[in-house]
Amino acid sequence: MSSIYATEAPRLQKYFRARLRGGDEAPDLVQEAFARLLGVMARERPQRPAAYLQRIARNLLFNRSKRLENQLAPDHVFFDDGYEHATAPMQSDHIEVEDMMRIYRRALSELPERTRQIFLLHRVDELTYREIGERLGVSIPTVQYHVARALAHIDAALEQE
Repeated sequence: MSSIYATEAPRLQKYFRARLRGGDEAPDLVQEAFARLLGVMARERPQRPAAYLQRIARNLLFNRSKRLENQLAPDHVFFDDGYEHATAPMQSDHIEVEDMMRIYRRALSELPERTRQIFLLHRVDELTYREIGERLGVSIPTVQYHVARALAHIDAALEQE
């Protein structure tokens, strides 16, 4: 694990900083990614830990975006003189989240139907590869292929923006 950390931690720092304006959260996200990888490695042995770690990193960013989106959509808005000034930083975060979600939705819509279906079953419905395979009558490697293909397409779309 120490060799993976030595090679991947700096790369993840750069990855998170590139996607987060300012990047103050990058060290925390790197730590969280490795903590999740350790949790996975306690149960199973990923064939390509570095690739698995990258997937964890993408998921952390996506989850962060969703969390920010939920935080920035208050149920009630209170108006006072200081409101506009207090929300200026939040507005830029909200714009960033909206941009990421727009790119994500567009990338999803560009996927072949089967790939999109498998990806959404895994990420939204939180089904395991085995459950998806049984439901759709396909092998686990086929499910893995489609999820990886979807992630690669979404990652490429986010990279282009």
